[in-house]
Amino acid sequence: MAVVEPDYDGGTGTGAETPLSSPGSRSEPLASLLPPTERDHRAARETQRRGLAQLLLADLLALVSAAFLVPVVLRWITGRTPSAHDYRVGLSFSLGMCLVFLAVFAAYGLYRGVGRRITYSVFADLPRLGHAVLVGGMLYAVAGYLALKSGLTDQVSVGKIAVDCLVILLLVPLARGVSWALYGRAWSGSVPIIVVGTGQLAQTVASHLRAHGNVDFVGFVDDDPLQQGAVLGQLSELPELCHRYDVARVVVCFSRTHPEQTIEMLKALAGQVPVSIVPRYYELVTSRTHVEDLSGLPVLDVAPASMSMGSPVVKRAFDLVVSALALVFLAPLFVVTAIIIRATSPGPVFFRQERAGKDGREFHLLKFRTMVEDAEALRSSLQDLNEVDGPLFKVTNDPRVTGIGRILRKTSLDELPQLVNVFKGQMSLVGPRPFVVSEAAAIEGWARRRFETRPGMTGLWQVSGRNELSYLELCRLDYQYVASWSFWWDIQILWKTPATMFKGRGAS
Repeated sequence: MAVVEPDYDGGTGTGAETPLSSPGSRSEPLASLLPPTERDHRAARETQRRGLAQLLLADLLALVSAAFLVPVVLRWITGRTPSAHDYRVGLSFSLGMCLVFLAVFAAYGLYRGVGRRITYSVFADLPRLGHAVLVGGMLYAVAGYLALKSGLTDQVSVGKIAVDCLVILLLVPLARGVSWALYGRAWSGSVPIIVVGTGQLAQTVASHLRAHGNVDFVGFVDDDPLQQGAVLGQLSELPELCHRYDVARVVVCFSRTHPEQTIEMLKALAGQVPVSIVPRYYELVTSRTHVEDLSGLPVLDVAPASMSMGSPVVKRAFDLVVSALALVFLAPLFVVTAIIIRATSPGPVFFRQERAGKDGREFHLLKFRTMVEDAEALRSSLQDLNEVDGPLFKVTNDPRVTGIGRILRKTSLDELPQLVNVFKGQMSLVGPRPFVVSEAAAIEGWARRRFETRPGMTGLWQVSGRNELSYLELCRLDYQYVASWSFWWDIQILWKTPATMFKGRGAS
């Protein structure tokens, strides 16, 4: 099956009109979107203040924890135990430096920049956090030198400062990540977003927005929509609509409205509502794309779509170490799951299936069995219920799935046996979705670049919405991953995977 690419006039490559989803959610009627009251506006501002307080509290707790943890680490490294007096003096000095680090974090914009993003990501702040900790460490050294010269304390050394900075670099992102996972809505509330445009790309963007728990997709705005009755209004009404629905961001996709009219309207929103723009030829834009300045004209550099020669070695070494450790630590969970599967339904514990791997080579993918024993034979009778496009097959509330299987699928725990595939080199921890052989054979054109790397247990598609996204978007995400691979990106995807698993978003 060939992959149909979108045109840039809001339609698809086939010229077929794409039906629009209802604003707000898939089942929410337009009439239910009532304008917010002034109390709603005050509540939104209060939510933002609580979010800032939450972020400050997470950083403060991390810094204070570092102050208490560093003496323990130093004692373990050096084998020396300080006196009670020296411990109290050193701890008091470290606790006082916590305020200095917070001030440096604020100066680096670690609290100001959160409002410019659609969703919060710990990884987006790490470069600035690293610089801020380095500057904070330098101030720490200056304060320690002055304290030593004045006779206040001699408990501040270069080694202590270095260990303190390293612990802070570990604890601050961890505290922010845990705080976001537990109280994400308290940071930013439910962010209302309007999408300009009604074509295939607008639909894809809406799907991505719905996949985020803290985003409230309000609806579409377009002068020439593909279908009447499914948009909030015309482009000229955008400022009023933003005010009515208390919109926190506008995302601009391709629209049939003349670009000059769109630009004029977006200029009217400047300083009032943040605007994000999806670039033309977005299929070629990856995480390695750079913005260059050409005499005041921004130009996007398209990075070459390939992995470097050393990348597979680094990726395989990481896969081997992590999969081995995971198999050891998760062995008790494997045993318990196996016992439950055998006790609740007849059949084997594991399900094996032929999948297409790197370069199209076939291998046996391993999963916990979640369906009845003759599930494959029953698939043909359910073909009319298939809910996804392309060569894929997915049915919500599939009657073949067992009771325990639904839990395993919802949390993606049925995928854990694939750690064996990763250890054997047939799969990777992160990579494109491993297709069934017959599905893989139907992939054509640029989408076949996905076979240049090993398929993954998790990937960009899994953490971006899974079955809520179209087959075309799945192919695009897999292409983007292969074209833009970096070890750092794998770490980000792995970081997001546990939350995606246990939320069950897009799972079936």
